[in-house]
Amino acid sequence: MLKELISTENLNSYQRLQMKHDETYHHEIIILSISRRMSHIVLHLVKYLGILSSQPITSTENNRAFIDSFIMIVSASNLLGIALAKELNNNDKHYYIEGKFIDEYIQLIAELAKACEATDHQEDYPIRATWNKNILRLFFLLVSEAHSRNIFILEESSQRLASVEIKYSLNDIL
Repeated sequence: MLKELISTENLNSYQRLQMKHDETYHHEIIILSISRRMSHIVLHLVKYLGILSSQPITSTENNRAFIDSFIMIVSASNLLGIALAKELNNNDKHYYIEGKFIDEYIQLIAELAKACEATDHQEDYPIRATWNKNILRLFFLLVSEAHSRNIFILEESSQRLASVEIKYSLNDIL
């Protein structure tokens, strides 16, 4: 079902766009270790959760936090080497339970946070597998929820990246 909601060609293009955006506009994050970058991503997702759970679904703030969540998930996918279009084609599982978006979002972020914490303590824990599994589940959750909200997720995410790029000119960065 999810394959019908999002074009694999457009998803590949967006994932490449996200990678270039991160390399150009977030170089201070790109230089961090993988575990530190994943912690950074989880912190962003928790910040967006606060907005998603407290603002009306129709509000501009909620929509922006939703789009920004998707952007962070694609960024995490790039960090972890996950080809989202390939996963979309290979996975017919539907992780979304109608009306349970926030509950599922919370659970998945909690699992990501546990894996991040395990890196700090050098625990015997399947860190990478947990990151990969939950980033993919968040991706599928967001694509499904975008459909239910009538959000064109790739288009709106591309527009959001463009707005950041306009706000921060390369002349200010370099």
